[in-house]
Amino acid sequence: MNLLAELRRRNVIRMAGLYLVGAWLLVQVADTVLPAFAVPEWVLRAVILVMAIGFVPALVFAWVFELTPQGIKRDADVDPAQSIGPQTARRMERVTLALLALAVLYFSVDKFVLSPSLSSMPSDEQAFAPQAAAAATAAPRDKSIAVLPFENLSEDKANGYFADGVQDQILTGLAKIGALKVISRTSTQRYASRPDNLSQIARELGVAHILEGSVQRAGNRVRINVQLIDAASDSHLWADTYDRTLDDIFAVESEVAQKIAQSLAATLTQGELIALEQKPTENPQAYAAYLKARVLAAQVAGSRSHLDETLAAYREAVQLDPGFALAWAELARIALLAGWTGVDPTGALKQEAQQAMATATTLAPNAPQVEMTRAIDLYYDKRDFAGAYAVINTVKSALPGDVEVWAYSGFLARRLGLWEAAVADFKQAHAIAPNDPDMPYHLGVTLGGIGDCRGAITEFDASIALQPDNPSAFSVKLLCLWKLGDLSQIDRVLSQTSEDLPIYSALRGIQAFYHRDYSGASRLLRDAIASDQGTQSDMSFSGYIPAAIDWRLQLGVIEQRAGHAEAAQASFVEVRAAATDALARTTNSRYVEIAWRAALGLSLAGLGEAESAATEGRRAAAMLPESEDRLESVTWQYYLAQIYAMNGNAADCVPLLAHLLNTPAAFLGVAQLQFDPTWDLVRNDPAFKALISQAQTTTERAP
Repeated sequence: MNLLAELRRRNVIRMAGLYLVGAWLLVQVADTVLPAFAVPEWVLRAVILVMAIGFVPALVFAWVFELTPQGIKRDADVDPAQSIGPQTARRMERVTLALLALAVLYFSVDKFVLSPSLSSMPSDEQAFAPQAAAAATAAPRDKSIAVLPFENLSEDKANGYFADGVQDQILTGLAKIGALKVISRTSTQRYASRPDNLSQIARELGVAHILEGSVQRAGNRVRINVQLIDAASDSHLWADTYDRTLDDIFAVESEVAQKIAQSLAATLTQGELIALEQKPTENPQAYAAYLKARVLAAQVAGSRSHLDETLAAYREAVQLDPGFALAWAELARIALLAGWTGVDPTGALKQEAQQAMATATTLAPNAPQVEMTRAIDLYYDKRDFAGAYAVINTVKSALPGDVEVWAYSGFLARRLGLWEAAVADFKQAHAIAPNDPDMPYHLGVTLGGIGDCRGAITEFDASIALQPDNPSAFSVKLLCLWKLGDLSQIDRVLSQTSEDLPIYSALRGIQAFYHRDYSGASRLLRDAIASDQGTQSDMSFSGYIPAAIDWRLQLGVIEQRAGHAEAAQASFVEVRAAATDALARTTNSRYVEIAWRAALGLSLAGLGEAESAATEGRRAAAMLPESEDRLESVTWQYYLAQIYAMNGNAADCVPLLAHLLNTPAAFLGVAQLQFDPTWDLVRNDPAFKALISQAQTTTERAP
């Protein structure tokens, strides 16, 4: 008997056919059903692997054993006259045919019924169906996407807010999906709606896919076109057009986010699916106002009029729908931010924020956006950094692609002294927002805070490259360079910038002061003060009060060193008057009060009122102990050390300087102590000399 005949007799060939058809059908059904139950992707891979491994054992089983009326027996033990092999063969054929019929039925239903994205494509998009099928097997490393600004095709160009808002909400939905890497809106807004250089943009943003879209609104009708593009090949993976009413706009945004996840083979958890399908409001006009408010809130303006416009849009949203929890939460966030930055002197916005947050919490106590607002309230208003940090970390899993979550986590980690955690948070935020200059800036500040000035300078340069007119990054970069002590390098850096903003004149003036060119320093600082229009800088009293106050104090010291007593006194008197006036008014920010008290103390020291100066300086430092804020407490200690130095009080100044040299976030180096004329009145003190000698030895031994 030849081998083929024996394989047929033992039903091995039929077993192979039955196994392959059954395994294929099982895998196809599993591929469809498992994602609906949020089953991890590895389960499907395990099913495929088991099916593949089981094929050969199934054939061996068919060869060795035979089914008989008495059960399964070895083939060699079955009498050929009693064998029911032919009947078994017919049964296996019938089962195989039935499975084939089911497979054909499944294929038909899947192709013509369960693929709405293909059936709903406009006719000119049908050619993209093969790429859409290929996208279903996208590798995990390809699950990255940037959503470019949506084109506004409405006749009424005022609907530009609406187009931007739709883009923002689709991006917000995608950011809830942990399996996707989603670039933040702050990094995509610089690009055009339909650019020609998609592959270059994808490389800049570090993504494999780009979503383009357009929005056309006419009254209550909205048409949204979207297309998902593989950036490397410039091929369309999926496209669709939605003609809906305003009432149904949120459903479109949710559906687009889910279809993108499906196209990129990103498995949604049950929680993510529920979050995407939760409708924030049933009122379309309230939703339109909310979209406008979101767009305004994302714009960097900094003026009170812009703040008022943003708040007005949120207020309109909650007036139209008092049950709109997300609008209440974001209204509270914007109002809280106003209080932190010192533009709410009466506390009216703080009160509104508390009421808005209470309403949001009542409406949606477990919503991650509401929890985010609670964390910001703990941060900005309560100054409970540990409590805010704990809340933020619970929000990360619900909003993994939200750059603000990671940025705020970094802000809070720094204030708690968790510097390495802050570095990790800002790196993640920078990955989500690669074109946002604030992310490398804050990463640089954090690296500088832990003494890695070289790494910090690299990040500041990255921030400046993204935003050349970036005085904050430039200023703190100079702080790092001054700490390292290479004045000639700083001269080169300053000579390479052509910016003519007042702050750059002030920085050149400070550099001239360090070179002891008092006339040049005086001229440059006077130019900065004369042309200033309310500059605030992180390197001047942490940005809480006008930078010109710091410049006037610097000018006073410069004039003293130059021997111009009357000019010095005039500068100090002007700062004393400004600080006294500011402290006489009610302030809603403890940090603003601390800054003014430090400024007052420095002005009094310049005027020779040593005891009063030290009292104000100590009071400012005591208002924010290190145990409460590891980031900014050292700033006020540094100003206190300057007051002691201006008073010629080495006994109190030197121990404080020794502490600051070993404290993160001080941005103080031994080289700077040597060339900065601020310390001249204590420079010859034996304790100061010993501090310099000891610090130099420690620096030389450092790796």
